[in-house]
Amino acid sequence: MNIEQIHTLLEKYWNCETSVSEEQELQEFFNSANVPEALLQFAPMFAYKQNQQTIALSNDFEKKLETSIRKVDKQKQYITIKIFEPFLRIAASIILIAGIGISVYFFAKQNNQVFAETYNDPNAAIKQATSALETLSMALQSTEEASLKSLEQLDNLNLNWSEIDSLSSEIPLYNPDLNNNIEPENL
Repeated sequence: MNIEQIHTLLEKYWNCETSVSEEQELQEFFNSANVPEALLQFAPMFAYKQNQQTIALSNDFEKKLETSIRKVDKQKQYITIKIFEPFLRIAASIILIAGIGISVYFFAKQNNQVFAETYNDPNAAIKQATSALETLSMALQSTEEASLKSLEQLDNLNLNWSEIDSLSSEIPLYNPDLNNNIEPENL
């Protein structure tokens, strides 16, 4: 058989268009000793296929299978009593209804006052609320002043932000001493 026929048969084989006789021809060719070096890569596949076709079950396979099935059947014997099934359903329903009833009872028993008066004197309540709002206002003003001072100091430094950005691209992201899981190739 020449190389052109083998290439044609391989093309048909990869397209699943070969017949059984053509596949046997390919097997015989690749199991022979005169396989060209360009086609040696396919030889193990056809050798494997031929080896798998020769595998057969042992003569006592059926006996072994039956004995293993019997062992499993003896180990797993389930006793099902159908008489208790309706009683179990009734008991589960009763437990469910009792649980719902108890939860509704305790929920209704709680005194759920969401809004309650904490001050008897309305003027004292207004005074306390005004004091809390003034404290909050002073805290916000002081943080705003600190932010403005920080921005002024940064402006006075006369930094070249484009140089800083270029430096950040030169810094490696992966540091093995810190045991980072960021790989440079993944970025």
